[in-house]
Amino acid sequence: MKNLRFMAWGLALAPLAACVNLDEQLVGTVTTTYFTTPAGLEAAVDGDYAQLRDFFGREESFAVTEFGTDLTTNGDQGGYQFENTYAAGLNASAVHYQFPWTSLYRGINTSNTVIERAPAVTGMDPAVKASRIAEAKFLRALSYFWLVQMYGPAPLPLTESQGASNVAHRSPVDSIYLQIVKDLREAISDLPLTQSQFGRATKGAARHLLAKVLLTRAYHPYGYEAANTDFYLSGPTFLRDAGGTAATDFAAARAIADTLIQNIGGGSYALLPNYVDIFCAPMGARGPASYCNVPTNETNAELIWSVQFTTTAGQFTTDRGNALFVQMLSFYDDRQGMTRDCNNGRGFRRARPTLFARNLWQRWTDSTYTTTLDTRYDGTFQSVWHANAANTGACFMSQGAARMNGYRGTTCGSGGLPTFGVATSDTATVPNCTNGAAFVVGDTAIFQPGHMVGQAVRQAVKYAIYEPCLAEPCPNQTTVGQYDIFRYPTMKKWQDEARPDFNNLDGGRDVLLMRLGETYLLAAEAALGAGDQPGARAYVVTLRQRAANCGGCAAEAANRALIVDATHMPATIDLEYILDERGRELYGELTRWLDLARTGLWHRIVDDNWQASPLHGGFFNEAKHHLRPIPQAQIDLTAGGTRAFPQNPGY
Repeated sequence: MKNLRFMAWGLALAPLAACVNLDEQLVGTVTTTYFTTPAGLEAAVDGDYAQLRDFFGREESFAVTEFGTDLTTNGDQGGYQFENTYAAGLNASAVHYQFPWTSLYRGINTSNTVIERAPAVTGMDPAVKASRIAEAKFLRALSYFWLVQMYGPAPLPLTESQGASNVAHRSPVDSIYLQIVKDLREAISDLPLTQSQFGRATKGAARHLLAKVLLTRAYHPYGYEAANTDFYLSGPTFLRDAGGTAATDFAAARAIADTLIQNIGGGSYALLPNYVDIFCAPMGARGPASYCNVPTNETNAELIWSVQFTTTAGQFTTDRGNALFVQMLSFYDDRQGMTRDCNNGRGFRRARPTLFARNLWQRWTDSTYTTTLDTRYDGTFQSVWHANAANTGACFMSQGAARMNGYRGTTCGSGGLPTFGVATSDTATVPNCTNGAAFVVGDTAIFQPGHMVGQAVRQAVKYAIYEPCLAEPCPNQTTVGQYDIFRYPTMKKWQDEARPDFNNLDGGRDVLLMRLGETYLLAAEAALGAGDQPGARAYVVTLRQRAANCGGCAAEAANRALIVDATHMPATIDLEYILDERGRELYGELTRWLDLARTGLWHRIVDDNWQASPLHGGFFNEAKHHLRPIPQAQIDLTAGGTRAFPQNPGY
């Protein structure tokens, strides 16, 4: 099967001269009349998909979705930690909020071009042409959905622009949702169940997106919208389709999600038996807590739709790869036995899980920590690093033979690691280094057990052990072998060993935007919103029992019962519990800030992200931060300025 990621750019757009050019003219190496031909229309649709890589897979997509939430806080690196603390740097000039605005509107104009020009194209198979129009509507709906969730009222151009303009206005939130729903319902009618090129939109992708859109709309109007309808809405009440209410949105979202879960009307989606297989090639002897290699085949029964990337030479643009793999990696490559490599990744140390996030998973069956219960923790985080410093080649940083030597005297590193309270003179042997025994490639070099083990255990092994920080604030730099802003569980779902060398940032891992695991959670949330709490619980039970699967181990049947018993799962679940479950299932998958925006559970940032909370020096303010700032350049270059194009409140 040919994947869409292997297509060349079909439509090259000139960079936006300024944010105001929402109606950017389509230009490139061919005239615009080319797009009235079958080949030109195909090229335009291909270009529409290619533009997704302008946002998804870049640092910006991580920053606006995962950073500064209840689950993710800052590491020691990165110049935009203000996004986590919500300090003054999070403003209308911040590039991370200008970039998606510009990128998504560029894609919208390409979609508009396809939708407008396709009907006049002749000599093309009618079914193929209908599918291409439907794909453009799907992509336009996707872009508008991201825009309205992040920015609120936003421009709503639905026609192709042939030139730049300084005239723009913000359309009401409810009008944008009406268009998104219209586009998706029309797309579902003409999209096929499967595509010969993986990565093109399908009925399943449009259904998943529509379920999420309707679920999100069901919560509207929010309090801030009801208090200022003139700014946010098209009238005194939230406008829906004829006869539509919040209740019908919840019901429709659940029904549409069920079509995917139950494969109603075609399709063949199914949860993978083992959670880790969604993201990782078979772990083999390394075990489930090690690094995550990209699966050879990034298509599986659970995957509904993804943005396509590749590392194949000649099939991607330099500096346009998926760079998400650098964002949430811990510091490992300064430790004995370790060097930076492609498997463990180039850690930018931008972000780390909050204390709340680390405690979400019920990792073990009991306090002996001997039997894993919820496998999703090990499917999400790396907690074991294997010695690799003796390896050579493009994928390994050269560290010299000394890195493989045992810990003796001053080789322990900063803070007396890997143990503490012992002599570190040149002649002293550190007790937990097995009398200075050297590392062999494959030995455990770093271990994060996830629970306290104590000094005696640390002194019995030669590798570095990092225990959890049990209370906030976690240290800025450890002196006691705890998690800090340098060393913490590495989020491994984005790891990418297929890069040509250890510093290369052009990853080729696909960005999984829609999978059946989330569809179950959408259905659960919609059922809860409709008042069917037992029905909501049933969807979650299915996911939790999948999480207890351990690849056919002897304890599997018992664990599937244990993980949903009265001790491990409440009989009555609420929205807070579903948000917890979304954290366990979807950590790091570019959803969290949008989850909080949809449900309005902003208190979780104050309660669970120490650095963001005003109680501890942070600046999160729900009244302001429930929306992202409109890029200042957009306002400045719009005729009439803030009068014609007002900024969001608080910015």
